[in-house]
Amino acid sequence: MLTWIVVHSETLCKFLIPLLVDFTPAQHRHALNFIEALLVCPAKHKTLAALTRLLRLPHADEYALADFFRVSPWSNQPVRQAVTRFLLHTVSHIQARTGWRLLFLSVDDALCRKDAETQALQAVAWHYDHVTVRRQKGQYTNASHYVTVHLQLGPAQFALTWRLYLKRDQVKRLNRQRRTQGLPVLTFQTLPELVEAMLREIAPELPRGCRVYVLFDSWFDGHRLETFIRAQGWHWICATRSNRNLSGRPLASWWNHLADQRILRWTVRSATRQHTYLTRHLVGRLRRYPAPVVAIISKWDRGDRYPRYFLCSDPNLGVRTILKYYRFRWECELDNWFLKERFGLADYRLQPLAAILAWHTLVFAAYAFVQYRRVLPLLTDPKATLAPLGEVLSDHRQWHAQQTVRAIAARARQGYSDDQIAAEFFPT
Repeated sequence: MLTWIVVHSETLCKFLIPLLVDFTPAQHRHALNFIEALLVCPAKHKTLAALTRLLRLPHADEYALADFFRVSPWSNQPVRQAVTRFLLHTVSHIQARTGWRLLFLSVDDALCRKDAETQALQAVAWHYDHVTVRRQKGQYTNASHYVTVHLQLGPAQFALTWRLYLKRDQVKRLNRQRRTQGLPVLTFQTLPELVEAMLREIAPELPRGCRVYVLFDSWFDGHRLETFIRAQGWHWICATRSNRNLSGRPLASWWNHLADQRILRWTVRSATRQHTYLTRHLVGRLRRYPAPVVAIISKWDRGDRYPRYFLCSDPNLGVRTILKYYRFRWECELDNWFLKERFGLADYRLQPLAAILAWHTLVFAAYAFVQYRRVLPLLTDPKATLAPLGEVLSDHRQWHAQQTVRAIAARARQGYSDDQIAAEFFPT
């Protein structure tokens, strides 16, 4: 169905406008136009041209929207923090209503891929890519790199906060430009340092009384982040590398060393198939980490030469429970798919770093709106069944389709001719 944006959704206005800190009325209009178009646009690439073609509102212009990102003096950080606080308050209300006590924070990073020839976009550089089909140059992809923290409390799920990762040489190059322009210099942070900053920011706002588990893969495995997590009173579960030393021995050698231990079989079922894993485990100590941890070695079968290794800081959990909890990280992959495929996170065509950060901020705000709409039934009924995210997004598009039909019908009742209506809604 052909759909245009002829009026802003009242639900979106109530959600978004309080989060747009220190915005002028014109900036409010641009932000609402951009997010409404993101939610409705069916195009594969959510470029500014594709988005503005859907707008049938006053002052909706592609170049004005580009200037809103590139020139308009607003900071992305207050908006990002306001969205995160709002989501955390929503989680607290859900927790108070439902009494759920088990909360998961999943950490993941992803690439927003660009063409190999792209050079002018300040957030884009060559990053190592472990997804084979996306490699453009050996093992590297030209892309921007971001890291997210995903929260899950029962069926309620949110992409809670995010950071853009810049390589060390990117930071040096940008700082040379920023000094000549009189802008504040950037500080290089590693991926674990970015994650620690995000966790530190959200820690005071998490619901009290919840048992928190932080989940991450081997790229973030390190004693500094793990010590920080335990200092908050939380636990962590992570995938790790085969050369990680546990009790003075590399994990790769522990399978044979535990030959007298019974192998535990663990079956994972999905919608289409199931897998059975063979696991052995032990409790030991890591270097520079003060407490004992549980290590799990997992194989597809006895002849598997490349097992996976997992660590958990909570020795009271069983092997099945640890692996079950770690599987909740899959929700991060769903976030990344929606953000890049449905919400255009990687579709920016903006050169300045501040403009790219602004684009990311509003894309995450649009995604937060859909996730918030999905969990609203839990605020009134703790036993409510939540709709899939795609259905929530479809409902919003359907509402705009209805407003399009109403607008065309209103023009006809006012005496507009067919040619006049066609000229308004189908401009050449």
